[in-house]
Amino acid sequence: METSLKDIKIFLFSYIISSFFELFFNREFLVGVLPLGMAGINLSKSIIFIAFYYIGAFAYGLVFALQFILIGISAYIGKISKETKGLLWAVLYLTILFDLIHLAEGVNNTAFNPPVLSSFIYVLIIIATIFFVIKDLNKKILYILIIPDLLAFGVLIGSWLIELSKLSIFGEVTYFCGMFMAYSIIIIGSIFVIYSIIVKKVNLKYYIPAAILGLPVSIIALFNLVPGIAMAMGFTFPYILGILGVRNWMPPIFFLIAIFALFSSIGLYKNDKKLSLAVLGLLSSALIFDTVSSTTYLLMPLVAVILGSLI
Repeated sequence: METSLKDIKIFLFSYIISSFFELFFNREFLVGVLPLGMAGINLSKSIIFIAFYYIGAFAYGLVFALQFILIGISAYIGKISKETKGLLWAVLYLTILFDLIHLAEGVNNTAFNPPVLSSFIYVLIIIATIFFVIKDLNKKILYILIIPDLLAFGVLIGSWLIELSKLSIFGEVTYFCGMFMAYSIIIIGSIFVIYSIIVKKVNLKYYIPAAILGLPVSIIALFNLVPGIAMAMGFTFPYILGILGVRNWMPPIFFLIAIFALFSSIGLYKNDKKLSLAVLGLLSSALIFDTVSSTTYLLMPLVAVILGSLI
């Protein structure tokens, strides 16, 4: 059993590390090229962008493969209820089906999107499974921490409801979710840091490097003390994290909270491994709205919470 646990840990930490690499290389490559328009085509041929591209592509491939493995392991031996395992199997089979269809249509076919109704049902099953997993983990704080991802799903659901019903009123769902997403990240990230310190008693030594790294960079960006850094951060964080509704003053705050939340989750590992892994999974992954047909991104919030069921 000990050997089995060690083997599972390899998958868990490989997924988290791969997710961070995908976040900072694959999405960073896109954020470095896309805002530049046609100029990005030439820039993307430079050595640094080529390196970003290949590292990011490899990381994305690992994330893609490990998601199937982790969902399968959790559905088979995870410390969760039979109902939750049934939902995980449903998610796994639907994901395989969608990916096979995508493969048949051509992986480079950017026009491919699953039928709206099937996407809608698929995401609802993912959301239901997330709640079932959190219930089984008995980590109530995750109900709060998952809110930004639920708002992200809400943006997609609102747009799909418009297509299905032909009623523009559902645009309010998309608007509301997009509008409050950025605020929710700031509020909920702060709640998690405070919760880690007060409730979970995370050692304050973990916040020393967070302060050393986070505070100077955030202050410099917030007051634009180094020309260009605020603009760079403004491009980077909203895109790689898939955040909508961002105001000009928010990116430095995102950076500061993200750094403190990261060190909180690392410090939490000693006291609460399940919660620590789930939060690390959430921090290392987020929805991206120009790739909604990708099951890989849609699954990230679910895979994040199931990490806690495997430890």
